[in-house]
Amino acid sequence: MIAKYWHGRLLLYVIGFVFAVIVDAKTPLGVADWLLELVLVWIAATWGTRDEMTWVAVVGTMTIVMGLFSSPVMFVPFWMGALNRLIAMGVVWTMVCVSRARLIAEEARERAATEIKVLTGLLPICASCKRIRSQSDEWHNLESFITDHSQAMFTHTYCPACVEELFPEMNESAEGAS
Repeated sequence: MIAKYWHGRLLLYVIGFVFAVIVDAKTPLGVADWLLELVLVWIAATWGTRDEMTWVAVVGTMTIVMGLFSSPVMFVPFWMGALNRLIAMGVVWTMVCVSRARLIAEEARERAATEIKVLTGLLPICASCKRIRSQSDEWHNLESFITDHSQAMFTHTYCPACVEELFPEMNESAEGAS
């Protein structure tokens, strides 16, 4: 499916860059005809892969440089046209860097999403012993089930009510010490 879209964009890139070279040869140096190359790089940066984006940026940079020497010098000095195109190349590679950072962040988000374990839905739990029934009709200890199916880890302690019930001597010794 990706290849289908790549071939359609490849045709767009070829036609676009050929048109850009022709336009560069016909328009004076001061005209911002390099905007066509910027649009093609933007298309690759928005919808393309990393490799596609890089190759389009390389070809775009080459056509911008070629246009500097193929455009007739009429209205502006050569150095102004060169500076103008240098800024255009900076914009091209800035788009590529920003788009690469976006792709890396999207890949990291997708990796993180696959690693997250979340318990959802209803958990059938025994009203007496608090064991949980799995989908395979096996009964598991509450702590081991939650540890196996989530990122949660357990540590054990006693609540004040259980301390009173299970260890009344601790409560008496604490009252006697005060």
